[in-house]
Amino acid sequence: MRIRAPRDFWSGLLFIAVALFFIALATRYRFGTPERMGPGFFPIAVGILLGALGAILTGRALAFDGGPLRHMHLRPLAVTMAAVVLFGLALQWLGLVAAIIVLVVVGSYADRAARLMESLGLAAFLTVFSVAIFVWLLGLPLPVWPEW
Repeated sequence: MRIRAPRDFWSGLLFIAVALFFIALATRYRFGTPERMGPGFFPIAVGILLGALGAILTGRALAFDGGPLRHMHLRPLAVTMAAVVLFGLALQWLGLVAAIIVLVVVGSYADRAARLMESLGLAAFLTVFSVAIFVWLLGLPLPVWPEW
């Protein structure tokens, strides 16, 4: 069996690995039923979908020709990971508003063409949208502002 699309093949295997990792973590929580979902239902369902997508990509890589595997750009990956970690830390200590601003502004440095004013505009929109949906509409107990 020959890998005809290396990029799709390795992407598919990465999707499957991430799916298995999160499914394994989510099995610690109660699954529930579709009528009364437990805290493990959604992560396991998303993990199954991600694993299925990975299986499709991997299978297609064996059947159809595709692009070669190129070098990996580590800067965007590292900046994106840092932005997500900073979001988690900022959410805990500074609240949702500051956390979203930190996420968007730091995450924008993953793209060399990003502009600060565009990032701040996106951060403002996402902040208003997120507070409206998650805090006001859904009533999630997220700290909006710092609780000093």
